[in-house]
Amino acid sequence: MRTLSAAITLSVLSLLPGVPTYAAADQPSTAGAVVWTARAADGSESLRISDAAGTAEHALTHAAPGEKHIGAQFSPNGRWIAYEVDRGSSSEVRLIRPDGTDDHRLPLGCKSPCLGVEGPTWAGRQTLFVTRVIGPVRNGHPAESLLWAVRIDGSSKVRTSLATAAGKYEDSYAHLSRGGFFVTWTRVRVADGKSTIVRVDSDGDDERALLPWGLGVEANDVSLARSGPTRDLVIFESNGRGRAGATFVDIGTMPLGCNSMRECGRKVVWLTDNRATGKRAANPQWSPDGLDYVFNLRSGAASLHADIWTASFATGERRMLTDSTRFAYRPDWGPE
Repeated sequence: MRTLSAAITLSVLSLLPGVPTYAAADQPSTAGAVVWTARAADGSESLRISDAAGTAEHALTHAAPGEKHIGAQFSPNGRWIAYEVDRGSSSEVRLIRPDGTDDHRLPLGCKSPCLGVEGPTWAGRQTLFVTRVIGPVRNGHPAESLLWAVRIDGSSKVRTSLATAAGKYEDSYAHLSRGGFFVTWTRVRVADGKSTIVRVDSDGDDERALLPWGLGVEANDVSLARSGPTRDLVIFESNGRGRAGATFVDIGTMPLGCNSMRECGRKVVWLTDNRATGKRAANPQWSPDGLDYVFNLRSGAASLHADIWTASFATGERRMLTDSTRFAYRPDWGPE
């Protein structure tokens, strides 16, 4: 990954601000705000937002018929929310203020054969990681689905995935560790659809897969805690823990510093165990201080109802933020 140093330079120029240190509490924090996607009766999906206590919930965006507004992510200073607009045949990344103002498209100039821009995550106050999807599509897979680091004003774009990954892997949802020393992301192997989490040093060397292929990894995030048991801890979802035909989804963690699939696999700690119930705990993201996390939960694969919950990592105590007939998923937790 010879272009990553330039990408990290873009990021470090606007590096994450200091995250305050808090003592662990029995209950998950009520500080900050949570944004998520909610599905309407007509199938469109819009963003909703509330404080972390679950009060003052309201609509943030209003999707047109056939649109899905997904993958919302707060900027490190909380001033912006980046999100993906999926229209089926195309996608784009937009930015919006948490109060719903200044909603606009990220100016990346995605023209044919570019099919869309997806999966925004923040690399700094002014920089995003995104996945650019390039056609043509064959057997359900695009010719290229790789990560780029981009300025939010569109002034600079740097590819962060290796060019040789095109057509072989699909990379998405990158996260910068505290201090900018590592980047992690979700990688899908095109040949068999299996996935893992990849880590690379900030200088672009030592790229390696951390989890055994086949765990069904999707969402992931890296804790920004300054100290304590969650420091540099990766949280992720696993579909069925890799079991063929399983429909449950669990949330696990692993240390960012492990160095092989075998070592990382041994150090996975499961925060949920849904094998017996069939529940689906998915889309985990850390709180700004890295001590708690937010996720969505539904009773099973056939359920049309899902809610947003927060949880304390230290105690496992949970708080339900939503309680409605909407299907709520893909949450993110931002600062005040």
